[in-house]
Amino acid sequence: MILSERLVSEPRPGAAAPARGDGRGARSVTELEQKIRDLEVLQAFSATLLHYKDDVDDILWDVARQAVAKLGLEDCVIYLIDESKGDLVQRAAYGPKNPRARDILNPIRLRPGQGIVGSCAAESAPICIGDTRLDPRYVEDDEARLSELAVPILHDGRVIGVIDSEHSEPAFFTLWHVGIFTTLAAMTASRIAAARLEQKRIELATRDHLTGLMNRAEFFRVLEARLGRVGSEGAVLLVNLDHFGVVNEWLGPSGGDHILQAAAQRLRSASPVDTVVARIGGDEFALVLSMDFSAAESLGRQLLTVLAQPYSGMEIEGLKLAASAGIAALGAGETAAGLMQCAALALREAKQSGRGRLQAHDAGLARRLLREQRLARDLAREIAADAEGLGAHFQPIVRVADVSLAGAEVLARWQHPELGPVGPQEFVSAAEHSGHIHELGRHIYRRAFRSLASWGPAASTLVLNINVSPLQIQRDGFLEQMLAMLDEFRIAPARIACEVTESTLLADEEQSSRVLGSLLERGLKLVLDDFGTGYASLSTLTRYPFSGVKIDRSFVRHIDRDRRRRAVVRSVISMSNDLGLSCTAEGIETEAQLDILRGLGCGLGQGWLFSAAVPAESFRTLIDA
Repeated sequence: MILSERLVSEPRPGAAAPARGDGRGARSVTELEQKIRDLEVLQAFSATLLHYKDDVDDILWDVARQAVAKLGLEDCVIYLIDESKGDLVQRAAYGPKNPRARDILNPIRLRPGQGIVGSCAAESAPICIGDTRLDPRYVEDDEARLSELAVPILHDGRVIGVIDSEHSEPAFFTLWHVGIFTTLAAMTASRIAAARLEQKRIELATRDHLTGLMNRAEFFRVLEARLGRVGSEGAVLLVNLDHFGVVNEWLGPSGGDHILQAAAQRLRSASPVDTVVARIGGDEFALVLSMDFSAAESLGRQLLTVLAQPYSGMEIEGLKLAASAGIAALGAGETAAGLMQCAALALREAKQSGRGRLQAHDAGLARRLLREQRLARDLAREIAADAEGLGAHFQPIVRVADVSLAGAEVLARWQHPELGPVGPQEFVSAAEHSGHIHELGRHIYRRAFRSLASWGPAASTLVLNINVSPLQIQRDGFLEQMLAMLDEFRIAPARIACEVTESTLLADEEQSSRVLGSLLERGLKLVLDDFGTGYASLSTLTRYPFSGVKIDRSFVRHIDRDRRRRAVVRSVISMSNDLGLSCTAEGIETEAQLDILRGLGCGLGQGWLFSAAVPAESFRTLIDA
């Protein structure tokens, strides 16, 4: 609407026309003083424009109470557009609408175009009503008043809110008030925009972009602060989706993202409102539960049940994906990193125990953690010193037909100077978790290659099988280091077979494919270990040019008494022969098992029936036998 100068010049109803010399000069001085005070209010408010770290609600209440109140008005209500619904919502007030602190009595919503406030938003222009009784758009809020001024809050030409003020006197608001409110609205818009920009920056720094959950860095910061509270009760739950890598490979990145988003939503929805939920890794989530440990364990199991329910959506419709979890009480670690290490150890135990379950951190796990830390430290020292106690043993691989020696599998062994023999599963795990697996691998390979070179012509036809872990494959430079060691000891690549498991390939398929392909190009052999125990062995065989497979010992163990296992082994041997692959049966312990494998046409065998893993000197005796 057009704002007329009459708003300024007309006397208010009931006021007598001033006579010359009857005090008009004094009133003009009073009005001038008020305008000066109004400008001082704007000047003071403008000094707050750089307070971009304020919350938006703080800004609005600051406008209502600090700015509008000082303008000498009766009331003010500030509306903001609800972006999700598109209507105007009362967010801050001064006057009868908020008699108690920041409470708004009976907050109302208005659609754009509804009432004078809604019309102001719809028209993107100030509206000044001299007599609300004559305007059908007037909406009575806390009480009826006779005049109203509504000014839009504009940002980039778009209405984001409205500042509205009413007065009990008719024709109270003048063009001066319109100008003051318009300026105030512009300043408010600037502060809101800056605050929202800062909030967006914080979200980008603290939130996971895919799920909207807290990210790893922010989770650790929040957890550290929580641990600093005296007597804080609660637990940390670490959740990992089982076989997510395989499913992600099947569905592609889009399907994998949908699973992660759905899993995040389930965790958030099924947890109490005070729960901290974060995504701290690819398919790993962490929660801080504010409850006693028993209740936290119970909730953890419920969350695993929720995650195991079928997913919905075009790409993931009907898919089921279990999860494993580790939980630790807040008192289990003095720091956030220490506490997460306890939860991670429990999670690892849950996965090793069959997945799809929750494992609590306890004293036993704590002792294992301390032992693992010691082993990792001592292992690094032994590698650096090239200690004799840490070396390579060799288990013979024989031709099943005549039990002649075909090669050997290289196995790491450690005689700890204080603890005695340490099992390879234990110290290899410690090496992987501490980051020493690459140094350990190089140490064992060098020992094995040196021994192979020292055996001379008698071992010229033997093939050494070496185990390669997922972490080794994923590290840049692995291929170059392997080839350099072979050159150093003058060993033909064709005499080395790299044994890999499906977990090695699935950790990063692109990197695995590149590295293993390069190994094959250089002449090394590639053997799929533990065949039959993985998630997708048949499809794995079709994607990589393997030269052989090893049948896991779990299928060989009772082959003489279990027809089903015998049938599985028969199928693997037949398939291997058809594909032109060598087939090695692991874990042969009896003559009966050997006879059955020979009858099924298995080419190679390995197990205690022939020999346990022995040092290099003892293996040399087997070569000469």
